[in-house]
Amino acid sequence: MRSHLLAAVAVLSFACPALADAGSGRPPADSLPVPLGATREEVILGDRIFHGELADGQCFVCHGMDAKGTANGNDLTNGLFLWGDGSLKAIRTTILHNMAIAPRMDGGLTAADADAVAAYVWAISHQNQNR
Repeated sequence: MRSHLLAAVAVLSFACPALADAGSGRPPADSLPVPLGATREEVILGDRIFHGELADGQCFVCHGMDAKGTANGNDLTNGLFLWGDGSLKAIRTTILHNMAIAPRMDGGLTAADADAVAAYVWAISHQNQNR
């Protein structure tokens, strides 16, 4: 049942990305800041991977659709990081190497996927800061 629900959400959000954001507390990825060393396209791709729309990403399962955390994962929007200094490099390292903390699902993410998710996580953690 859960897999059917995730598939339906992925199909609907792919067909109409605005539906994925509606009511989720999820900011539009194209309005987020872009970290040095990344591109706006990576932030947008990372958003889609984070929310399970691509690359079988399941970050939202623990961190929530709004990335504010759940009982199983910390808030990624407040700029406070448990692992590393919150830099793009540190976030990427956590995604790739600390899988007990940020599990990769079904074979893991590619390096490009990890770069994109790191750019997105950096962006949502800096969305309320003046840059």
